[in-house]
Amino acid sequence: MQKLMIVCCVLILSRGLAQTPKAEIAFTIPEKDLIPEGIAYDPAEKAFYLSSIFKKKILKISAKGIVSDFISSGEDDVQEVLGMIVDPKGFLWACNNFYEADTIPRISNIHVYDTRTKSLVRRYQLTDGKRHLFNDLHMLNSGDVFITDTEFGMLWVIRKDRNVLEEFTKPGSVSYPNGITSTADQKNLIISTARGIVLLNLETKETKPLENQRYQVNGYDGLYRYKTSLIGVQNIYFPESIHQLSLNENNDRIEKVDFILAKHPHLDLPTTGVIAENYFYLIANSQLLQIIGNKGKIRHPDKLNDTIILKIKLD
Repeated sequence: MQKLMIVCCVLILSRGLAQTPKAEIAFTIPEKDLIPEGIAYDPAEKAFYLSSIFKKKILKISAKGIVSDFISSGEDDVQEVLGMIVDPKGFLWACNNFYEADTIPRISNIHVYDTRTKSLVRRYQLTDGKRHLFNDLHMLNSGDVFITDTEFGMLWVIRKDRNVLEEFTKPGSVSYPNGITSTADQKNLIISTARGIVLLNLETKETKPLENQRYQVNGYDGLYRYKTSLIGVQNIYFPESIHQLSLNENNDRIEKVDFILAKHPHLDLPTTGVIAENYFYLIANSQLLQIIGNKGKIRHPDKLNDTIILKIKLD
């Protein structure tokens, strides 16, 4: 979630927008005031999970397209839900935080649910009285989970063998971290920050920019690795767009940037997406501008639209 960084600019990155892949509507959810932010996919059940900021809940979209509440509003003390993943064992991990303008309490959570039983199996909670924002998370093959803390400019980790929330980098070490993935060799994390995309070495914890000589590559909310490229959801420049960033063999330089979606009529501050069976599914219209800067309240309820999930075929 690009909280207060949203600025009205024109983004000029690439040529040939008319050749971008065609997006299809995957799901239409007639619940206009969701203000969704995160989406995850469970390949075992072929089901999707959708998080809601405004309603503080998680929805499930079954393989047949049936939409239901997986976790109802405020259940298990779930707060404003952002990034989510489903791990290989079928557990849903969900970042959620108390309303960001609250002074008391200031609490950030990771809730972990068994998708088969809908039961809460674990909760990691940060209650140090400081303003944090657990935004997105990524699991390595080892089972270690890394969490971006946007407000505190750092990363947290939950090690598989320790099962506790630990600092991974120092506060302020990463500028406004948001979307997160990893290189194919699992030696580096790839993180979207306020200063562009950076590589974070897992052994040394050193960061360096993802090399790039000709493209503007900041402003990504969701960030995902697909084969030898990255898929980024760009939502701080307008018109919003979805990009595919081709990397070199060493995964340390951007060779080119292609638009895979731009100027689509359903885009209204897209936030995150998920790769499922060679398609990229994305939240097309979070409608997040309806609540940003408005103390968490919806400005114009009469102007809300149904939530749209688009899908784009990836090469």
